[in-house]
Amino acid sequence: MGINVKTKSWEVEISHPWDSLQVILSEPEKTLPFFPYFEDIRGDRVRFKVPRFIFNFGYEFKLTVGFQEHRAVYTFTGDKGILTITFEIGGEKLRVTASWAGFGEALMGRPLENFARGIAEAIRDFCSAQASCPRARIQNGKGVVERITPETAPALIKRVSWELKGEDFIIEGRAEDGTFLSAAVRGGKLTRLTVRDPEGKKSIIEADIPVLELGGDLFEGLPLNREFTIEVKRA
Repeated sequence: MGINVKTKSWEVEISHPWDSLQVILSEPEKTLPFFPYFEDIRGDRVRFKVPRFIFNFGYEFKLTVGFQEHRAVYTFTGDKGILTITFEIGGEKLRVTASWAGFGEALMGRPLENFARGIAEAIRDFCSAQASCPRARIQNGKGVVERITPETAPALIKRVSWELKGEDFIIEGRAEDGTFLSAAVRGGKLTRLTVRDPEGKKSIIEADIPVLELGGDLFEGLPLNREFTIEVKRA
């Protein structure tokens, strides 16, 4: 008897070269925490929790990563089946295909579609963040960032979030004129933005925005166009 395979794909526009994508995909321990249904990663062991009807099914896998020309494959092998995620660049599009062969295959259509879409959008956003992140010299959580703008501030937060593997953190920046900025990220979301201008006026913006959905609108009008000494603290 043959094994049935359920497959779903999703495409997103992407204007970045394959090398940028390869940087993101070559460090799955940083990238996987932003995949839908992700629960945990330890070494090459990965766990997902997939909701189906009123139940949450836990799946544990061993991950292997393979690269070919303009193509990468994540293969998750577990007791309940094999999950394969394929990443392919064609023209200016990234195509992510999620395939499942194993337990409950008939019920995996919607989860696989959510999986492929969420992964494609996360990879696209991280590639964009790598490309548009302001020039930074950071080591051991401290450094200098040049000329943050409303457009590059979200990229900086996404880049730090990726580097910290999705962990909670607070990033603080201080400029020579006394300007102070602070952004708190918890549970993969920006929860608070604190600003103090050179005159000492302080503003606090409470938020609940997933890191991958951050845009420039939140940062418009803030005193950003400066060089900041920054510090990243795990929360």
